[in-house]
Amino acid sequence: MIVNLEEFLREHAIYFELYDHDPIYTNEDAVIMKKEKGFTGTETKALFLKGKSGQYYSFVTFTTKSTDFKRLKQAVGEKLAIVKPDEMEEVTGQKVGAVTPLGYEASIPMIVDEELFEQEKLVFAPARPDQTMVIQAEDLKKIIGLLGNELFIYSEN
Repeated sequence: MIVNLEEFLREHAIYFELYDHDPIYTNEDAVIMKKEKGFTGTETKALFLKGKSGQYYSFVTFTTKSTDFKRLKQAVGEKLAIVKPDEMEEVTGQKVGAVTPLGYEASIPMIVDEELFEQEKLVFAPARPDQTMVIQAEDLKKIIGLLGNELFIYSEN
């Protein structure tokens, strides 16, 4: 269900940085690891969501930002809820705290916080708690397009 992002980005000649480290599952641990490894970029978080229709979605935003579910509903046209950990693990093979925002099969739409496109670099877990990936924010739309995911924009305006 999830592509190997390292292979995918290499195959498409898209710049990325990949850091191996001890497993991290919290934002606090991520901040410590970022300092230890010396990489830069905007920390992101991914939420695996499910619509009233049963459709799954991947939502990526800032780690420091709380989510307005009314705005999410406006973005996709249906009420969304966070998928329970056991269901998420069954569907994606991922554990809470290491959810990737990218790399899902094309049937899973992406919701992206519009302010992420204004950043220089984006930092996230590539579906593994023992790795951190950094990409150029300007490549995000291209990556989503190459993966074939429908893109929805989350806006607080």
